[in-house]
Amino acid sequence: MSQRETDSIAFYGGEPTVRHDIFNILKAARENGYRRIKLFTNGRAFSDPHYLHRILSTGCSLFEIKLWASNPSLHDHITRVNGSFWETIQGVQNIAELPQEKFICIRIPVCRENVTDLENTVTTVLNFGINRIILSVYDYSIPFGSLLPRIANSLNISIFNRVWILTEGLPFCVMQGLEPHIGELLSGLTGLYERTFQHHNACVQCIFRELCPGAETRYLTQFGDREFFPVTASKYTENIKALHV
Repeated sequence: MSQRETDSIAFYGGEPTVRHDIFNILKAARENGYRRIKLFTNGRAFSDPHYLHRILSTGCSLFEIKLWASNPSLHDHITRVNGSFWETIQGVQNIAELPQEKFICIRIPVCRENVTDLENTVTTVLNFGINRIILSVYDYSIPFGSLLPRIANSLNISIFNRVWILTEGLPFCVMQGLEPHIGELLSGLTGLYERTFQHHNACVQCIFRELCPGAETRYLTQFGDREFFPVTASKYTENIKALHV
């Protein structure tokens, strides 16, 4: 492990905290000059305060924690692990209560099973003093007509509570008026979930054609492109393009 063009590094995979050598890996990152060390995790291991303190002692202080639902019955149904909801919630609470400087992001994967619980999940995590929320769409069997109102409601709930919230996996054209919350504008198009995007007919006249990769191929295969319309003007155009000069 060697530092190259950045002082940031992130660790993810199946679940990093199940590795017996995770502490050595994180320490090695710090010793090689990485100052911003992030762990993508389900957060369950952090329900043990001793384990959490060992992680913090390595220099890791940025956490992106996956939460599937606002209640144990739905969350544990999706994860197929009984008790996983309360372990994750306790882990988030343990991190939030620490006096050390830290950054907590809650990643909510959006799927057919939890889409109707989306607003409740956002409301639930706002109680823990988190820094950011990511609504990550990876199930493209949900029609955008059903999904987008819940995305918009969730964004408004978080904005009202002054917590930074981003989306992932949505075409720019369906985020008109909400462009500052498009996560790909900050993190790029490479995410945790495998997605394949393609341009469609509406993209030809869209002002974001050079920045937006289009719609997810699986979505276009199932629903087509008739619901998409090109963005011809946006008050955020100059700010967005400035990020990618």
